[in-house]
Amino acid sequence: MLAHCVNPSCGTALHSFAEGRLFQFEVVSISISATDESSGPFDEKPSTETAQFWLCLNCAASFRLVLDPASGLRILPIEVDAAKLDGLPLGSAPLREANNC
Repeated sequence: MLAHCVNPSCGTALHSFAEGRLFQFEVVSISISATDESSGPFDEKPSTETAQFWLCLNCAASFRLVLDPASGLRILPIEVDAAKLDGLPLGSAPLREANNC
């Protein structure tokens, strides 16, 4: 259950989805056991899960969330192009105004 703003510099409590922006991502994953010798390589079906994250009204006005398969969840300023920020994790340096939430 979502309890607060996903911005690590904010933490505003969630009272209503109308007081911010909800982001929903589908995460497809596959796990292959290294000890399961009876199965062939990549014989497991991928599992799909839905992940939901919420930004409060103040954070949603300045930021967006991006889920990158290689680097995970990132919070980016709205005006920044995600392709220019390869490898930057959630809460990294380009988040200039993250503390002003």
